[in-house]
Amino acid sequence: MNVVQCRRALCAALPLVLFAVARVAVATSIVEKDLDALAAEADRVFVGTVAVVRSQWADSEQHSIETLVTFTNIEPLFGVDTAEVELRFGGGSVGDVTEMVAGMPTFTVGERVVIFARNQLAVSPIVGFNQGCMRIEGGGDDASVTLTTRDRLGTLSSGRAVLAEAASGEVAMPLREFLANVRQRLAVRGAIK
Repeated sequence: MNVVQCRRALCAALPLVLFAVARVAVATSIVEKDLDALAAEADRVFVGTVAVVRSQWADSEQHSIETLVTFTNIEPLFGVDTAEVELRFGGGSVGDVTEMVAGMPTFTVGERVVIFARNQLAVSPIVGFNQGCMRIEGGGDDASVTLTTRDRLGTLSSGRAVLAEAASGEVAMPLREFLANVRQRLAVRGAIK
């Protein structure tokens, strides 16, 4: 191959290389949501225990993978009237093939979570992509939810959320207090009494 042929081959290959690099650089972008937004946008809100996590091909051509997560021990807060809830997430692993979606929440069997979900088919059914999934630490009276500063809202005043004093990083809130806060926001929405 002479120099001219090498240059032509390189010029022909360059767009393909740039396309491949651009595909790798794609990231997940989400709009930050506070607790009011999570409650306002959710079709279903519940506390549940992860019972089953299983991945499968999403289509017969095996182009994409989905992961089905089944929650049991449901404590319904809004929009749930069943003993278990199954949510479908994009990505997962089937055999030796793994499809990862940046920022997608992952689940471990046995963990307990608070979920704010939509009823629409999407890569993630969680409101705010991953923001409406809050992990519960501990159990019984010691159970708590770890919140970031954006989630940390004080009490409601005349139907409006009053921001708690700002704190950096994360803070653990007792689960009972957090769920009472969520119920207040759902009541303001008119979702529950």
